[in-house]
Amino acid sequence: MSTSSRRWRGPKQGIARGVAVFGSPGFEDPDRLKELLSHRNEVPRWATEHELELSDQPEGLSTLDSVLDNWNAEPEIGPKLANEVGLYLGNVIVENIEGAHWSVWPNGHPVIRLSSGHELDVTALVSQHLQGKEKSLSDLYLRALND
Repeated sequence: MSTSSRRWRGPKQGIARGVAVFGSPGFEDPDRLKELLSHRNEVPRWATEHELELSDQPEGLSTLDSVLDNWNAEPEIGPKLANEVGLYLGNVIVENIEGAHWSVWPNGHPVIRLSSGHELDVTALVSQHLQGKEKSLSDLYLRALND
């Protein structure tokens, strides 16, 4: 095995990107993760500061999509945008799609596990969306809904 293949072990085992969750045994419980990840999110605060009304409903995703470019340009918000919006999107999915729940990869990176068993790395998907490589937040939600 080469040195480079030993260092790079993939997204589940490598260093967590942006957001990581660690805790004592049992922290992987979906209800505990849901509580933890919904309370740390800054998107609702940013929305209030920008006079937007958001809830954990899918309709809020199109509202949020309409301000992402402006928020991305703000020095206070832009650097945190993919992680925070990824958590918001994940919370909307968990709240509204039956069987969806937060899960944690071995490296501590939170993802959404759908009832089909597929996992969505919502922070990576939002990052790709901000780079113009993914569809809208609403489309990402519909992908999860139709999985």
